Amino acid sequence: MKIIEDFLKQYNKEFDYYQKLSQSVANKIEDQLIKRGIKAEVTYRAKRPDKLKVKLIKRDIEKKYESLEEIYNDIVDLAGVRVSLYFPSERDIVDEIINEFFHVELKKTFPIKSIQPNNSKRFSGYWAVHYRIKLNKESYSKRYYEPNIEIQVASVLMHAWSEVEHDLVYKPFAGELSAAECSILDEINGLVLSGEIALERLKSVIMNRTKQNREITNQYELTNFILNTIDKNYLNKIKLGDTYILNNYLNTIKKLNTHELDLYLHKINIDSEESITDQLLNMFLVDFYDKDKTNLKKFFKNLNLPDNIILISESYVKCWIVLEKAFNDFQTKTKISSDKYLSPDFKILVAQNILTIEEANQLKHLRQERSYLLHGKETSTENYLNSSLNTLKGLTKKTINQIPTESTKVILNKELDNLLY
Repeated sequence: MKIIEDFLKQYNKEFDYYQKLSQSVANKIEDQLIKRGIKAEVTYRAKRPDKLKVKLIKRDIEKKYESLEEIYNDIVDLAGVRVSLYFPSERDIVDEIINEFFHVELKKTFPIKSIQPNNSKRFSGYWAVHYRIKLNKESYSKRYYEPNIEIQVASVLMHAWSEVEHDLVYKPFAGELSAAECSILDEINGLVLSGEIALERLKSVIMNRTKQNREITNQYELTNFILNTIDKNYLNKIKLGDTYILNNYLNTIKKLNTHELDLYLHKINIDSEESITDQLLNMFLVDFYDKDKTNLKKFFKNLNLPDNIILISESYVKCWIVLEKAFNDFQTKTKISSDKYLSPDFKILVAQNILTIEEANQLKHLRQERSYLLHGKETSTENYLNSSLNTLKGLTKKTINQIPTESTKVILNKELDNLLY
């Protein structure tokens, strides 16, 4: 018992540390869920010392702890985060987030084995995914690197049932449960599983309403439409991405309907490193540039960028669109075509002696800069962005002037000269 008492004394001093650690993880997950348009409740906690004591006493019977280190290695949920999803099938998107932003030590899916109905238990129990993770070193301060954090992902209904079941079955402070009590818990589990099916049906009905109305009115409808339209097998190979950014763009053009969006979704290239939303945004930017002369100022304003950066960002993105249009002219001549999205491969321009290898590498870097701007991540100074824009203009001008069709060359040069910045 002394080793447990010593551990609890130390843990009481560290309680705020674990609370802040779990809060940091919860905030990151919640932020990413919002960006993806996923409805969920994200909660966090450091394990309460009184509950921890009960757990340690029980586990010590089997483990027979001999050091503080043994206890730290054994208790992996001192910091815990719970993600309670409105729609159970969106666990795959949470999995995408967790694997992108944290180092996953262990992933456990429940139920571990399919439970066959019997007289005492007819339903399969707890459906969830648990992760044991560590923070990525490049993203957090050094003092948070080492501890494990447990993340539990399940539906709001399943979490509610598991709380009741766990406290009654595994922490039976009022004695062992009777057969009748266990039967009622099993019955409630059946209702919860039926409720999850109903939630998925609700999601499908929302999708059908969106299709019938032929318009998407908010980010959540956009996310739901994409997830229900895209081939389910694709989601294991490609990330969904940031639907907030995509919805922001769609709000600026106010033109695209669900039928058109469906056509673009069928162009998604699962072999691309770019997410679904990034591919869609890239296609929209080029395809709608001539039709609508999109006001990107409003788009960037919604990302809360400073006014001076907004002006540069708008010109930067428009300049890139002009470059892509010039590039597409050369790509057509090389007979590279596909019904799927293809990001610009500037090696084609190198092969045609239009750009040098160094210039193609510059464009690769400038494209990354453009991606940061579109996602509102830009932290560069105004002078740096100005310099990057001037470089981009120069390479775009050089590419345009190699176009053999004079009329196309004149049109694109005019577009380049008309940039705001």
